[in-house]
Amino acid sequence: MPAWSLRSCAGAATVCITVADSPKDPIISQSRHVYRPDIDGLRAIAVAAVLAFHAFPNSFPGGFTGVDIFFVISGFLISGIILHELRAGSFTFAQFYARRIRRIFPALALVLAACLAFGWWALTPYDYDQLGAHVAAGAGFVSNILLWRESGYWDTDSALKPLLHLWSLGVEEQYYLVWPVLLFVLRRHMERIFWLILGIAAASFALNIVLVGRLPEAAFYLPATRFWELMLGSIVAYLHSRRAKPPDVPLAWLNLAALAGTGLLILAFVLVRDGRGFPGWWALLPTLGSLLLILSGPQAWINRRILANRVIVYIGLISYPLYLWHWPILSFARILNGGLPPVSIRIGALVASVLLACATFEWVEKPIRRMGRGAAAPRAAGLSAACVGALAVYGLLVLGNFAQARSDSVPHLAEISAAYSDWHFPGNGTIRGDTQQAVLFFGDSHMQQFLPRIETLMHEKHAPRRTVIFRTRGGCAPVPGIERTGYGCERFVAETFALARRPEVKTIIISASWAGFTVRTDYYKAGDEDGKPLKMLTPQTEWVLAGFEAAVTQLVAAGKEVVIVLSSPFGDQFDPREMARRDGLGFHVVLPPAVPRSAMTSERAFIDDRLIEVARRAHAIVLDPLDTLCTASVCPVLDSAGKPLLKDNSHLRSSFVSAHFDAFDRYVLIDPPAAPHTAAAGLR
Repeated sequence: MPAWSLRSCAGAATVCITVADSPKDPIISQSRHVYRPDIDGLRAIAVAAVLAFHAFPNSFPGGFTGVDIFFVISGFLISGIILHELRAGSFTFAQFYARRIRRIFPALALVLAACLAFGWWALTPYDYDQLGAHVAAGAGFVSNILLWRESGYWDTDSALKPLLHLWSLGVEEQYYLVWPVLLFVLRRHMERIFWLILGIAAASFALNIVLVGRLPEAAFYLPATRFWELMLGSIVAYLHSRRAKPPDVPLAWLNLAALAGTGLLILAFVLVRDGRGFPGWWALLPTLGSLLLILSGPQAWINRRILANRVIVYIGLISYPLYLWHWPILSFARILNGGLPPVSIRIGALVASVLLACATFEWVEKPIRRMGRGAAAPRAAGLSAACVGALAVYGLLVLGNFAQARSDSVPHLAEISAAYSDWHFPGNGTIRGDTQQAVLFFGDSHMQQFLPRIETLMHEKHAPRRTVIFRTRGGCAPVPGIERTGYGCERFVAETFALARRPEVKTIIISASWAGFTVRTDYYKAGDEDGKPLKMLTPQTEWVLAGFEAAVTQLVAAGKEVVIVLSSPFGDQFDPREMARRDGLGFHVVLPPAVPRSAMTSERAFIDDRLIEVARRAHAIVLDPLDTLCTASVCPVLDSAGKPLLKDNSHLRSSFVSAHFDAFDRYVLIDPPAAPHTAAAGLR
């Protein structure tokens, strides 16, 4: 996962859905509606933290915890409103969801439409297709589910997803679907609601703790591991709803609670880092801090003098559109710049975000909110919902390539862009052949790239076939004794070598990103509690390849045929994205020439020579992919149709492998055809 990982993408949720136009506009409920400007001030602190993190991630590493502040606020406000209306007998689902639609949909529709328009102008065909998927997910409030499904070894850099921030809106909307129904069911048993809130909070928090170390992406994105944060706010709302007036608490205690809450928020912004298992226990810092500030009430000095400051309150009022606008602008700036933009551009992006947020608030949100007070309310809600629905449909059309980006007309760019997604690996498994004798394919993603060819062989039935077993894990070199945090490599490798020793397995083919294995800085010795990074190919780490050699030697001694596959072609010259060059908002294509085979061999020699020596001593077989992919003098970069051979800088395209890469045919087929085709026919 890149340094700017999935867990670093947190942003402020759209919890300002109940924000008031003025102190006269009611917002929360006790026995009656009371507006609290300090809540808007707390929103401002949260959104400012998120913006600072997204613009300057190294300087404000814990700013992404602003989302957790927003979750608590949202639970407090929404639960307060529902509980008040249930007690008054005025709650209806139609009115509740109509208010949510009028508040959330207009600004969201504006931002989604702007992203689609700018993306049409500035993105490659592939990136525009991906944007379409995220527009549809954002409009359907399932962005968090889509991002969870996308997460993993193959995930795109989070900073290059202009609608990444909508994950938190998805969590909130899923809360809005479930929570009002539960409260409505218990409306005649209000005393049970408190225990319901506690039960959901405890179960959700426990699930968060269990998953954060095992499935960190699931813990980050899924609502079940986030609802406890909203429930914290709901607890306060419930306690307020049970009292006719606020409890008589000494002001000194309120000030102390506010000070403690502020301290916890500062600790969250300073101490929380990407990679520390978030949410997990760390999320207690921003959530409990927010809870204390809300509990301390509007009379606490910090709330009254700082959070209720008119400037800070206004930032809170525009926090929803500000959140919606800031990330697409920063993300598109990174895309156009080809990396993290200069500080001046990032500051400019934040200024533009504030201006757009103000305009959206004053000219879109306020007028629609005023419409919501009269007979035009249903029309406003219906029109807003129709706009978001239309954008969801258009996003699906983009994803299905029925609506194309402007760049689709650039010669060769569509073919190059299509290479990015030319990947097929449905997962590990066993494909039964015509004999019980099995071939085990073992490795990381550089073994996964060969599955399409194996599937083709197993389905064509030109010759009897051996059973095929695929055991791979992206990011895990097939080397025993080493581990990567969050990958489970050590167990996977040990179990696969044990599988290789089973009697029905006659051949073991091992392939990996050997060059990547040597340069990754997060491998450590399995069982090392400190997790000290290993620097490969040094005297101190000779034991790593020695352990691999010993495992291979053991297999060969047991009568197995072991094939070690050397490095596949790699380098920026093979990367399709390097072939699409930007000209401002446009593109031009640079088709690179073939790479001299001698240069490719030399570039891989630092690790391939070591593997050849391991194979020689272990009496294993060496298979060089260059023998299939290259001629005697050059390694082509493009196939005969002018498409890149690789999908990125090191993985072969699945369609090319399926049609042309025949190096493994002799291990899968029993008595293969006399003259199998070769990849050379598909190269130029």
